[in-house]
Amino acid sequence: MKLDDITDDLSNSGFVFRGIFHPGPEDQVPDLSSGQSTLSVIMVGNIGSGDFWDSFKRSDEFLDAVSDPMDNWTKRTVGPIAAKAGGEALFPSDGPPYHPFQKWASRAEALFSSPIGLFISSDWGTWHALRAAILLPEAIELPAPKSEVSSPCLSCEDQPCLKICPVDAFGEEHGYDYLACADHVASKAGTSCATKGCLARRACPVGQQHTLRSEHATFHMSAFINERKRMGEI
Repeated sequence: MKLDDITDDLSNSGFVFRGIFHPGPEDQVPDLSSGQSTLSVIMVGNIGSGDFWDSFKRSDEFLDAVSDPMDNWTKRTVGPIAAKAGGEALFPSDGPPYHPFQKWASRAEALFSSPIGLFISSDWGTWHALRAAILLPEAIELPAPKSEVSSPCLSCEDQPCLKICPVDAFGEEHGYDYLACADHVASKAGTSCATKGCLARRACPVGQQHTLRSEHATFHMSAFINERKRMGEI
């Protein structure tokens, strides 16, 4: 199967091709369940809301309000695409043990660490996510490499992402204080974060055109708060 066929299937289902690489032992990519070696890994995700959110909103998982609707819809959708290509799909929620998706993502495309801990792209900022990896038993020809880019954070002198958070949830010394973040988002003062997404993330000037729609941002922030409540942390 050609790479274009796989990317077309992903696009038609609302997902975005996030790059491909040929794994080595250091990448910790497992063999396929058949015992065949994995020779190519295709990363799958979304950029902003776009077709991804529209497709998800039409899914049975969303309409029926099942548990973990986005994860379950992703598995139901990407799994058959991988099987059609002769491979298998893995997902960030698989585990424990969990697969090193961030390592794989940085092998597949130019991503960099940002001051707030999220991977940043020079094209779409932090407005992207990893949803799956498709493992294939054949070495698919890699696309021509793009021009080398550097992290946009290196030329960002103001670093507004580190200055705007009302509870100083991000910092070089203490890292990400997720409990302070959760307390704020769950409060009346955190309405903007709860309904539009993280203020620090929105302050980044890179990729502003890919900012999540309000309903998409609310979905993720609600899931974040509900999980903290389930764990008895707030």
